[in-house]
Parts: sequence; structure tokens; C-alpha cells
Amino acid sequence: MNADFETIYRNHRQGLFTLALSITRKADMAEDAVQEGFVRLFARDRQPTGDPVAYAFATVRNAAIDQARRRRPVGEAIYNGQVAAQGGPESAAVAAERDQIMRQAMDELPEQQRQAVVLKIYADLTFEQITQVVGAPLGTVTSRYHRAIEKMRQRLGSCVGS
Repeated sequence: MNADFETIYRNHRQGLFTLALSITRKADMAEDAVQEGFVRLFARDRQPTGDPVAYAFATVRNAAIDQARRRRPVGEAIYNGQVAAQGGPESAAVAAERDQIMRQAMDELPEQQRQAVVLKIYADLTFEQITQVVGAPLGTVTSRYHRAIEKMRQRLGSCVGS
């Protein structure tokens, strides 16, 4: 069983970290949450039921929620803010501005909608896996995701038009 979780970690570490970061809003806390989640997984005596990938994401999500409750940090965005150096300073400035707008749009989403977007887009989970991670029905998960995408479109559209 531990080998399964090692494989899950290797294949999904960025998505797990991004999910934890979307909850804790602080990189060091997100790293701690991923580590704590996998310590919990390895300490389990019995096989989890359902999809093991969704189970790992749910465990990391719960650890991140615990981290956030213990320490409420000042917000830190999901994106790492690294800008590709290709194209020179002008391209870098445009990319940095775009990243800032995306960060703000994601930060403005309600937590449940932000988690749906992170799990679907950044963690590449199916809606069925997301239902297992967040413990919500399929219709609820898909509506949270679609509402979040619509809010981001509106927010980004208003920024582009200004």
C-alpha cells in the first residue's frame, strides 16, 4: 500500500501542493500540509475505500485545513510568480501583470469554488474524484466549478477591457 501512495505522490505532488496552497495561502504551510497528509496516509492500518488518488487529495486537503486553522497567514497566491525570461523585459512585464490579475481573480473566489478549480485544473482530477476529496455531491462540485469559471471570466474580462 505504501508503494501506491509513493506513486500517487510522485504523479500528483504539484496538484497536492497547489491544493494545500489554495487553502493555507502560504507556501511553507502548504508544504507542511502535504507532508502531514502523507504521514497520515502511511500511518493508516487499513486500505482506504474508493479512489486512492482522491483519498490522498482528501487527506492533504484535511491537513491543509488543519494547518490554516492553527495559523491564519497573510494571503499568498497560488501562483509562484515566476515569469519566463523569454522575450525580454516587456514580455516579462506583461506576464507578471497577467499573473497578478490571475492571482487576484483566484483569491476573490469563495474557498469551495477555488478548491474546485484547483482540483480540476491544477490537480487534473475528474469531477468524480473531486466529489470524494471534498465530500460533496457531483452536481454541487460541478456547479461550484462552473460558477468559479464564470466569475473568473467576468473578472478577467473586465480587466482586459479596462
